[in-house]
Order: sequence, then C-alpha cells, then structure tokens
Amino acid sequence: MRISSWPSKVESVQKWDPLKEHQLLLLRRIGDGDDLSGPDGVDQRLSARALQARRLVDVSRRGGVWRAQITDAGRFYLDNGIHPDHPDRLSAGRAAPRQRARTTVTATQGKPAPTQPRAGETTTAAGSTRSTTAATIEQARQLVERLQAEDGTLRVDSPDIEERARYRRVIHAAKQHGLVPAGFHLKHTGRAAGDLIIRLSNDDDPDETDWNRIRLNTRRVTTDPDLVFAALATNPAGLEVTKASVPRALDLIRGLAAEARRRGHRVGVNTKTKTPSVYLQVDKTRRKVRLIEEYDDIPHVPTEDEARQLRRNRWMVLPKTDRVASGRLRMEIARTGWDKKDTWTDDKRTTLEKRLPRIIRDVEAGIAADEEAKLAAQRAHDEYVAEQERKRAEERRRWQAAIDEARPQAAELLRKKAFRRAYDSWISANEIRAFCDALGQAAPEEPAESENRNRWIEWARDAADRLDPTQGDRALAGIGFDIEPKPGDLRPFIGDWSPHEPHREYRSERDQQAIDNARLQADTWHHGMRGRATWWRK
Repeated sequence: MRISSWPSKVESVQKWDPLKEHQLLLLRRIGDGDDLSGPDGVDQRLSARALQARRLVDVSRRGGVWRAQITDAGRFYLDNGIHPDHPDRLSAGRAAPRQRARTTVTATQGKPAPTQPRAGETTTAAGSTRSTTAATIEQARQLVERLQAEDGTLRVDSPDIEERARYRRVIHAAKQHGLVPAGFHLKHTGRAAGDLIIRLSNDDDPDETDWNRIRLNTRRVTTDPDLVFAALATNPAGLEVTKASVPRALDLIRGLAAEARRRGHRVGVNTKTKTPSVYLQVDKTRRKVRLIEEYDDIPHVPTEDEARQLRRNRWMVLPKTDRVASGRLRMEIARTGWDKKDTWTDDKRTTLEKRLPRIIRDVEAGIAADEEAKLAAQRAHDEYVAEQERKRAEERRRWQAAIDEARPQAAELLRKKAFRRAYDSWISANEIRAFCDALGQAAPEEPAESENRNRWIEWARDAADRLDPTQGDRALAGIGFDIEPKPGDLRPFIGDWSPHEPHREYRSERDQQAIDNARLQADTWHHGMRGRATWWRK
C-alpha cells in the first residue's frame, strides 16, 4: 500500500506536556534510586534522555559509568502530577504550591489520581513540612555515616511499605543535598519488594559484578511473606511431600511464618536452588527447614498381573511390603554441625500445627545452645593457642639463654684456635730457620752442590718468613680479638638446640662426634701444648 500524503505539520513536544505511561514509570523508577547503571537499565536509557530534555532527570557518565538521577523538577512532577514550568501553574502563581491537591498517575490508567501526603508531612502547614524535610536530611546524613562505618553496605530484611518508602526518601535526600562523599554514589535494590540493600559505591572501583550478584541474590533469597508463599505455591517440589499433602504443607509453612513473626523472626525462601528451599531466620542465623512426608510399610498384595507371572515362573520373588504415603509430616530444622538437626513429627496425640510455638522455642534454644557451644569451642581454642604460645615463648627463652651462654664460650674457642694456629706457625717458622742454620754450617762441598744448597736454604727461609705470625700479613696483631661467633660455632656449647631457631635439631653420629671433639679440644688445649703435626711433617 502506498502512502499518498504526509502530515503537513509535526506537533512539537513541550517540556511540560504530560508524560506517557512508560515515561512516568521510568521517572518513578529513577526517583526510587535506580540509576539505570545495571544491565537491566540499558534499554531504558533512551527514554531517560527524553526525560533529561524536560529537565526531569540528569544523566551523566562520570567515571565511565552511565547514571541517571532525578531532579527537583522530576520530584515535583511525581508529587504534583504537573511540570513546575507548566503555564497553568505559572499563571496561577506560586503562593501556595503545597496546598494544591497532589496527584499521581496510576500505572494502569495513566490518569491523575489523588494521593495522601507522605508519612509525617502535612499539606497545610509549611512549618511542619520544613521540619519533616530537615528530619529526612538528618536521617540521610546518619545513613551515609552508617554506610561508611559498615563497609559501605546496609541490608534491611523485608521492610514494610512505610519503612521502604522512608528509606527511598532518605536516599533521595542524601543525593539531592550533597551528603554523598565525593567520588562515591548511592545505589540500592529492593525498592518495591524483598530485602532492601543500600550501597555506598566507589566511582574509582564500581565493582558492578559484585553489585549485580547482590541484586540477583536479593531477588532470589527473600523473607518477604508474599514472595515466599508465591515461590512455594508456584514450585512446591522443594517440599518433600506427596501432591495430596501439598496444601497442608503450605499451610504449615504459613503457620510457621506467622509464629516466627510473632516471636520476632522470619521465614524465608531461597530460589537460587533447583527447587525453592525454606529457611527460618533468627536474628542473623539461618536454619534450613524441611517438610517430609513419612511412609508406612504394608503387606504387599500381589496384583493380577503378578499372580499370572507367578504361575508361569515359580522362582519369581515379590516384595514383602509396599511403602505408601501416610499423610504424617515430619519437620526438620538444621543445627550447627554436620548432619545435625531437630525433628518434630505428627503423632497420635498432636499434630505439627499445634506444636509450632514449641518448635520456634526449641529452635531458639537450639541456636542459643549452638552459640554457647561455639563460644566454648572458641574459648578452648583460644586457651590452646595461648598455651602453645606460652610453650613457644618458654622454649624461645630457654633457647635464647643457651645461645647467650654459648656465645662467649664459642668466642673463647675461636680465640684459642686463632692463637694456636699462630703459635704453631711461629714454632714451625723457628724450626725451619734453625734447620736452615744447620744446613749452612755443614762442611763445604763441591761448589756446584754448595750453590744448590744455598738456593734451598734461601727458599726455606722465605717460607719461614711467610709462616711467621710475628711479621708480614699473617701477624697475630692483624686478627681481631673480639671475634663474633657464627651460628655453626655455637653448636659445641648449646646441646641439641639449633643455632638458628628455637627448636631441637637432629644430628647424625658423625656430626655429634665432630662437635664433641671440638668441645674437647677447647677444654684441653693450652698454649704450652703442641698441636697436630704441621703439613711438612705429614
């Protein structure tokens, strides 16, 4: 089909024109704190640009991250259902903007509808409104301080509608009044249902992967009653009961949730698993809840087909009993430790429904007992660690004492060895010179032999001079008296201690014999005794 004509004039869009339904929903989403930086906000960014053209939102790419944030004009539109620059509003004047009935647009009809003022705010008293705003700003400041003190993340378990709305207002106030520290921004998830998680995100290290994981976990793990029962009703496979017992099992979970709320606890569901799993949350402790239908064993009655097969094969073996669902339910709630749990079962005297208060009290007592056992185990561990530290400190003290006592003895042994080497060298040098003198006084021989003898004597006297510790580079005066022993020098005086670390060391028989000989040498040698034969006497 051919289009015969085009519109002659395209109607321009004014910034104060009413928003379309999807635009209003997006504005509310941004106003609730979703900055569209996540993967699920990519498709909405073009519409956000259109809202930016009307000054209802601000869009930025600071730090390379795409973010949208509602403006004062956008907040005004959500509160009053009209753009602050609308001609009708400007012509009517700005005398009492808060006295005008606030309107909102429903998500289904897109038409204005009257709404109630926010909690704690009146539409007739400007002073009361200002005081409420100041209180919200103070709460926003406290929220930012709390986030800074708690590693940047705050979780609120399934808040009610009023508390959730209050958190949204506080988050918006923190953004609008510049309470967020420079280089950070606020993000939150769970604006409509489930757990509310608020994060103070660092622009230099946004870690979107971790945030997306938190968002997905928040949607999949919740203690919101409506979401819990909806998940179980949709997929009751996590309840280990027959189809006929599913309604009773769901009612039993509802009763458990009601009794838990009465005691200040919550029942939640985890939908990350293949089938939804139920848990009971007491403070920050979670305990998995299982509902199991018990089976009875009844005598097996052969069927007609089995009877026919028996007639054909007399060796055929049939089961003696059949397992049939009894309708009795068993509730198991996990405890701390491997395969530990508390169990309650329907019996002839009472049903699980009548025992729910007792079950909650038993769980509380079990958690308290587990915590006490944990504390006792921690105390025992701390005592063991302290005892080991005391033993190590004592062992180190004894080792250090042995090292300190051995160091002067090892230094004395090194002095003896140095002096002994010098003494032996001096004796050897003098004996060589005496021998040379004896050679020189021998009867003269043939001239050629005499010349050869003199060369030997000259060579020997040079060797004696090199050995003599009273002259040349080998002089004893050139050896430091304060000798610092090395770790290996300490071994003869520290028993079986290691010279490096405070522990006992293994020594072979040969190593121990060498150490004993060194110790014996240190104890028996003095400078009046001769040492081992010098090298030319070997």
